[in-house]
Amino acid sequence: MNRVAVGLIGLGLAGLLGCPANAQAVQPYQAMGAQNTPCPNNQCIISFPAVPQGRRLVLTSVSAQLGTTINSFVLEGSGVTYFVPKLDPSIGNVAQPITLYYEPGATPTARIFAPNTPSTSLIITVVGHLVPAQ
Repeated sequence: MNRVAVGLIGLGLAGLLGCPANAQAVQPYQAMGAQNTPCPNNQCIISFPAVPQGRRLVLTSVSAQLGTTINSFVLEGSGVTYFVPKLDPSIGNVAQPITLYYEPGATPTARIFAPNTPSTSLIITVVGHLVPAQ
C-alpha cells in the first residue's frame, strides 16, 4: 500500500471518528483559576475564559486543589452540570480525565460548595482543546 492510500485511509478514519482531518484546526487549551475561602454564600465560583466564536471547547482533564474538607465540585456552562468528586476524602486534591463540550461563547465555570470551610486556597485547572464549531 502506498503512502497516499494510507494517508487517505487515515483521513477517512479521522472523519468517521469525529476528528478534524486537518490537525492544525485543533488548538490546545489550558486554563487555571483560583479563589480563597471563605466564599460568599458558601459557594466559590471560578470562571474560565469564554469559548471563542467559531470554536468548540473539548475538556479532557481537570485537576484541583480542594483541601480536605471539600469532597467535590461541579463544572457548569456546557448545558449540563458535571460533578467531579474526590476519590478519597482524606486527599486534598483531585485529577481526573473527563470529556465535556462547551459551545462557542459559553463560559466554563467551576462551582465549589464550601460551607464552614477553614481558609483554603482553591485551585482548578482544566485542559483540553479547541476545535472548529460545526
